[in-house]
Amino acid sequence: MTPLIPVLVTAPAEDAVTLPSAKKHCRVDHDDEDELISSLIAAAVAHLDGWRGVLGRAIMPQTWSITVDAAGDYILPMPDVTEASIDGSALTVTTTAAGPMVTTEAAGTIEFACTMRPEQLPAVRAAILLLVGHWYVNREAAGAALSEVPMAASMLLGPLRWRHV
Repeated sequence: MTPLIPVLVTAPAEDAVTLPSAKKHCRVDHDDEDELISSLIAAAVAHLDGWRGVLGRAIMPQTWSITVDAAGDYILPMPDVTEASIDGSALTVTTTAAGPMVTTEAAGTIEFACTMRPEQLPAVRAAILLLVGHWYVNREAAGAALSEVPMAASMLLGPLRWRHV
């Protein structure tokens, strides 16, 4: 079976981490580096979020789509699906061991909304802040200051990674 590669339809309307919280985490009390810190937040979220992100799931509410060429049962390529439809008609989402599944009566474009469960967000937000803080302090990729991403970020994110069964 060919893997279904989703396309982002609607990006998150809300940020996972705000500039003020990242500045507080980095202990920055001026506005001179707001652009840098904002770009670090965006980079951390892009690294983690969505189908291609390290987590393989949506952090904040967003909508994705896949196109199917026939009727049938389809395992959606991301977890935490809150609703799905095909060409505007609602579909029933069933939770299976392999992931969320929908059944279609015809070919078409399946749109599905997904978002991380609220109890998982604090760990992701903490990991984003750790990444931003690490990148803020370690701005170069080489030299004596070279250091790895904090182990705490990896520990927070590990249990949240979604793997296809």
